[in-house]
Amino acid sequence: MNLYLFLVGGTGSRVLKPLLMQLAAGVHPCDERTGAPIADLQIVPIIMDPHHANEDLKRTDDLLRWYKEIRKSLYGDRTDVNQGFFNVKIATLADLAPQHGLTDTFIFNLGSIAEKEFKDYIAFDTMNEQNQALCSMLFSNEHLNTKMDIGFVGSPNIGAVALNQFKDSVEFREFANLYKKEDRVFIVSSIFGGTGAAGFPIIVKNIRDAANNPLLTNRGDLRDAKIGALTVLPYFNVASDEDSPISRSDFVIKTKSALYYYQENLTGPKSLSLNACYYLGDEEASVPYVNDPGGDGQRNDAHFIEHVGALSILNFLSLPDDKLHTVDGRAQNPLFREYGLKSDESNLNLMTFGQQTRELINTRMVKFHLLYMYLVHQFTDDIGHGYTLDQPELRQAFTSTSFYRTLTNDFFHSYYDWLIEMQGNNRSFMPFNTMTLKLDNCINGVQPKKGFFTSIIDYKTILAAMNSESKKAQQRYTDQQLPLKLMDLFDRVSDKLIEDKFSSIK
Repeated sequence: MNLYLFLVGGTGSRVLKPLLMQLAAGVHPCDERTGAPIADLQIVPIIMDPHHANEDLKRTDDLLRWYKEIRKSLYGDRTDVNQGFFNVKIATLADLAPQHGLTDTFIFNLGSIAEKEFKDYIAFDTMNEQNQALCSMLFSNEHLNTKMDIGFVGSPNIGAVALNQFKDSVEFREFANLYKKEDRVFIVSSIFGGTGAAGFPIIVKNIRDAANNPLLTNRGDLRDAKIGALTVLPYFNVASDEDSPISRSDFVIKTKSALYYYQENLTGPKSLSLNACYYLGDEEASVPYVNDPGGDGQRNDAHFIEHVGALSILNFLSLPDDKLHTVDGRAQNPLFREYGLKSDESNLNLMTFGQQTRELINTRMVKFHLLYMYLVHQFTDDIGHGYTLDQPELRQAFTSTSFYRTLTNDFFHSYYDWLIEMQGNNRSFMPFNTMTLKLDNCINGVQPKKGFFTSIIDYKTILAAMNSESKKAQQRYTDQQLPLKLMDLFDRVSDKLIEDKFSSIK
């Protein structure tokens, strides 16, 4: 199954980041009915944002490239892996159709938008006097003079016009022709800005109207696609700035307007365009972000809402096909879901979530954090001892490989920044104690088991467990599978370590 994941605007990129952290940790969606892992899963992110200088987009794009490189070192191009770190394959449209000459990128080409002011995009100067007067009624001078390389500055009316080129793009035609009836589509966007609020309905409309597009080869399959969406309501705060067109006081008004439009054209009985729609927001204002319409890069701290938002994608993948049935472009019995914390608190940790969330992600996230701590703080000291000497040997040269440097210097650095940003935000999400080098107190809200017959957990514990598991794994790995040896051994031993020391995490 391919999941075509459309990520619209800044919120789309910010929700993708925690999804990548969850997938790196080894979280794998399972069928909610049978519990079986979703087989041959491949996620194809498509980022739609004309603001290519957006720092959040840049950081997410880097993370995608690092994830791909790390996973390829572990599993090659296999799609049948359903357990272990980085097990879900991430691909570009170019990966799926290498013979078609597409650019190998996750970012949708919106060059014809980004290079122009809005008035130039709609050819305002070539209009007759009557049409210019009509446009001036619909769009203010500020809107007409907006340079769209910084997005649509909270104005979905601009975005709705500009993004309508989507259906005519090479990328959309390629996606449409690659789509198979067993595949799925998911769209992530905010509802209180410009790009997301405008892009979301345009994507859905062009998919449901595929039967009327003669350029597409599988119009029927695409028209009846299984479509899910995460609609992110206001959840962060921006500092007041009289010179900026962005104001938090406008967020609620824009949200109400967009919800009304969506009810009429996407989710209501007249349209029934979505098979599953997830709503998410938070009334507790975040730490105020810099009020940057886009000119200075828009780098916003990570927020726990984005982490929760990523769970909607995993939930959508877990739904059986018979819950996502579409006939002639109309969803049958669509699902609408919200998310609630176990308790309303300002300081959150892994135990704040409900049972279903804890079972899905907690063990895997703890395993990933233990891996991060071990590789960053201890692994190089263990080289030359125990399991590293078993064939194939993990020697000092391994730390100079592209795999190891990308994982520890790049991906783990981004992971640490993500944790720091979330814990400094409001609500504060602090799953792990980032101030400690010790394993026995690295999980906030959870204490390791203690007792007369229970030993402490430390780096020596991990080395001993890795040594024992390595003896069982003779001839399991080839000389070309050194990355897999390290990651697979740790994945195996950490299951028992968590069960013995941190069983209450589930």
